[in-house]
Amino acid sequence: MRITTQMLNETAKRTGIPIHQANLLSYINNDSSAGGDTLLDALNGKNKKKVSTEAVSNYKKMEKTAQSLKEQSEKLAETGEKSFWEKMKESGSTEEACKEVQSYVERYNATLSSLKNSTDVLDQYYCQMLQDAAEQNSEQLEKIGITIGKKGTLSIDKEKLSAASIEDIQNAFTGSGELASRTAFLSERVKDHAQAGIESASSQYDVKGNLYTQFASQFDFWG
Repeated sequence: MRITTQMLNETAKRTGIPIHQANLLSYINNDSSAGGDTLLDALNGKNKKKVSTEAVSNYKKMEKTAQSLKEQSEKLAETGEKSFWEKMKESGSTEEACKEVQSYVERYNATLSSLKNSTDVLDQYYCQMLQDAAEQNSEQLEKIGITIGKKGTLSIDKEKLSAASIEDIQNAFTGSGELASRTAFLSERVKDHAQAGIESASSQYDVKGNLYTQFASQFDFWG
């Protein structure tokens, strides 16, 4: 079964990803965000700095890593007779599953790193949400040898992962926490925002100003 954007949105709603605008504003109005700046500050014209070359470079990297994580997450989120997991069960080998999990971890860590390198308040929000998704599935992940470090990155005990059953590996990504679906949803949002950051620089808009109104509206589509 192919994972669609509508299905990811339903998963986000069902599993509690707080995409509603009120929740977003609650987060970004928190003074703990980078530099103490809030989205409302930006909309009030208090942040007028242009996107630096370094920021544009990071957004390009973020766009690439987020797209890669989205593709890998969607693969691991699929269910049904023709899904990756069913093929692994038929083969009776966990070798390919382990490779795919390692690829997921690499892409997750790369995306998280790009988000951490950004001072953009919305990127900080996505960074926290991505880490929360993993934290809420930490028990299932630890069962197959994946642990969460102090900085939020994932690491793998390859021996433990190799010894895990296909069922346990699948459950870590498609079980009740729906980790794969949640990260697919979030990485798509990260990619879209990275693209907007690049476009805003090209058109000489302030990434913390004019385009924020447009992106804030995305978080109100559940009413």
